[in-house]
Parts: sequence; C-alpha cells; structure tokens
Amino acid sequence: MRERSEPEQTDAQPDSGRRTVLLENILPYLINRLGFRMSRMLNRDLRAYGLGISDWRVLAVLDSARAVTINDLADYAMIEQSTLSRLVMRMEQQSLVRRERGGPDGRVVTVSMTEDGRLAYEKVRAMSLAHAERVVMGFSDREKAELKKAVRRMTRNLDNYDIAKDEAPGQPARIVPRRP
Repeated sequence: MRERSEPEQTDAQPDSGRRTVLLENILPYLINRLGFRMSRMLNRDLRAYGLGISDWRVLAVLDSARAVTINDLADYAMIEQSTLSRLVMRMEQQSLVRRERGGPDGRVVTVSMTEDGRLAYEKVRAMSLAHAERVVMGFSDREKAELKKAVRRMTRNLDNYDIAKDEAPGQPARIVPRRP
C-alpha cells in the first residue's frame, strides 16, 4: 500500500476546511513516521542481499566498534536484547558475526564481525548511505548540520528522563527526572 503524500502544512497555515489530524502536528510522530518509511525502503533493497534492517544495524555498529557486548549492541542497534540474542545466533550461523564469552565470570558476551560479515556489509554500505542522503536531498550542508544537532539535543533531553515504575494500569505514563 502506497502512502499518500500530503501537502506540507505548518501550524501557521490556515486549515482551508480540512480537519488536521492531531498526529500531523506531533514531532515524535513525524520523526517516527519518517524513520518507518526510510526503514521500509532500505529493508526492501537489503533483501536483495539476503539482509534485513536488523542485520544491517548490527553490522553497521560492528563496522565502527569492532567488538561490543550484547548490551551495548542492543542499545546502539535499537533492538530488544532478547530479539538481538536470537538475531546474533542466526547471524553467527550465517558466518556474519562471532560471539565470544569473557569477563571474570565468563558471562559477558561480545560480538564481532567476521570477514564474511565485513564483505556483506561492504556490499550494502554505499546503498545504505544513499538512502540516508535521499531524505535530506535539497538541504544545505548547514541545514543538515543543524538538523543533526537538533535531533541529538532531543535525544539528550530524553536521556534525562525515565518512565515511572509505579504506574497504575490504564493510567498515562508519568515521566520523571532520571536520578544520577
């Protein structure tokens, strides 16, 4: 199903008779929608190489980090740890990554990319960068830098808060400052 493209409407523009959906004015929704569409397009192209978005995220993290713990990989790749564990096992069977146990008690698992994983990632690296560039087509270098700066600032803002754990069922989540 193809998403229809809506004319750009800012908060300052009159509605011209069309009722504006609340979501169209909520920045996190707009960002999530953009990310969803970008991921869907990239995933379609990755499938031609036998990879999916999650595989690509793992390989992209490992390309810059060499070896990381499962916890760090889950955080950077934005994949739930239980899902990531199964994904890493599958990627290990495909010879894309390797797992090693370490630490004082042998419970720390690190993941690194194999030579096959590096070759697979190199095949899709340029394509994935082209997808990322497509979304900012027409933006000046300054606008791109300002956008990245704003998104990083929003991320830091969220890093300062947690969702309270004492919420009653059916009640909205209460956002509380993170304790140092």
